[in-house]
Amino acid sequence: MAGYLPIRSELDPRPLMLALSGLGFTICTPVVEGPDLPLRFRVWTPRSRLERGAFGVDVPAKGHWVTPDAILVPLLAFDSSGWRLGYGGGFYDRTLADLRARRTVSAIGFAYAGQEVDTVPHGENDTGLDAIVTEAGVILSRA
Repeated sequence: MAGYLPIRSELDPRPLMLALSGLGFTICTPVVEGPDLPLRFRVWTPRSRLERGAFGVDVPAKGHWVTPDAILVPLLAFDSSGWRLGYGGGFYDRTLADLRARRTVSAIGFAYAGQEVDTVPHGENDTGLDAIVTEAGVILSRA
């Protein structure tokens, strides 16, 4: 499973990542390798040494590259249909489209309930989420 290391006001998934890691799950986090490239995922453990990556996001300094089959996706806003608004770089949209062309990958938004809006505008290059998890519950999407 891919988590993420939060920036700004993103909901912090590290407690979940720690719990799953303790249960023996392989956890990874995204690494930005270039502005128009999909994300790659490096194995993360609670003992991983981190370094500052692109956009000020911490990433594991070393570790194996893996391909996750479930990805926690940070967001700024979401709607009940499973569309999300991110920071505008398109990294998760590119990554999910690329991975889903080759295999089944679940995309789970991770957010505060207060980030829900009526409608998130979306275009042909946007990729919907399978579900959104908030402190208020789980929303299964229709995107």
